[in-house]
Amino acid sequence: MSRTILCADDYGISFGVCDAIDSLVGERRLSAVGAMTVFPEWRKRAVGLRDIAAAHGAEVGLHLTLTDHEPLSAPRRLAAAGQLPSLSALLRDSHLRRLPRDELAREIRAQLDAFGGVPAFVDGHQHVHVFPLIRDLLIAEVVGRYGRNCWIRSTVEPFPAILRRGVAAFKAEVLGARQARLADRAGLARNDSFRGGCDLSPASAYDRLFPCFLDDAGETSRRPLIFCHPGHVDALLRARSTLADARASEYAYFASSRFCDDCAAAGYRIAAFGEERGQTSGGGN
Repeated sequence: MSRTILCADDYGISFGVCDAIDSLVGERRLSAVGAMTVFPEWRKRAVGLRDIAAAHGAEVGLHLTLTDHEPLSAPRRLAAAGQLPSLSALLRDSHLRRLPRDELAREIRAQLDAFGGVPAFVDGHQHVHVFPLIRDLLIAEVVGRYGRNCWIRSTVEPFPAILRRGVAAFKAEVLGARQARLADRAGLARNDSFRGGCDLSPASAYDRLFPCFLDDAGETSRRPLIFCHPGHVDALLRARSTLADARASEYAYFASSRFCDDCAAAGYRIAAFGEERGQTSGGGN
């Protein structure tokens, strides 16, 4: 069977999300988990997640967070009034080269420090890791700290494949080509197909969307990755995210037998990135 990485984002945003992801990892329904180390919930749950991941063949990485939430390094310009900028403001200022380089570098270092140990991979909340300047600083820091012992998530997906699947075609991430080239130049391994972009509204029927991400139609990707956002809804999640109910829908699908049936019908199994190199790791060891 073909293999795909199934990566759950936002571990640490709430205990409900942590509980849901822990459960799915324990059932081998996920093969990668991205941790938001800006939250105290990460520090309380990190050891438990690493143990579950190591026991069930999943990898744990850093989900770099540079929007909306409280930073770790107390930057004055980057985080006005103690809160990181909105996605639109960060995207604008990164392209206009108006982001404070030194503050960004310190925040990246602080979040990697808070991860503890070596992350199996690095990516970004709302894909901020592919933005100008951020991508350069992050790749330099990763290589400087870990050499090539950490892979990086690419957001590159051929546009014809996005159109063929017909799922949120204009939302799908197609802006990561420069970041992918930087990673290649630095010798960092990365996924070669990126899937999972969709409308995260509660009305979305996720069980009908997910099989689209398993549709290859003749593609030859060796390291495809699907990202997702499963979670149990709690008060903290509602306070920190506008996408709470959609997370519950994703969790219900991944916990169901239909998910397994869909993967089998498409000829896919869920596998960690490191499996190809024979070194699956929970990260942070």
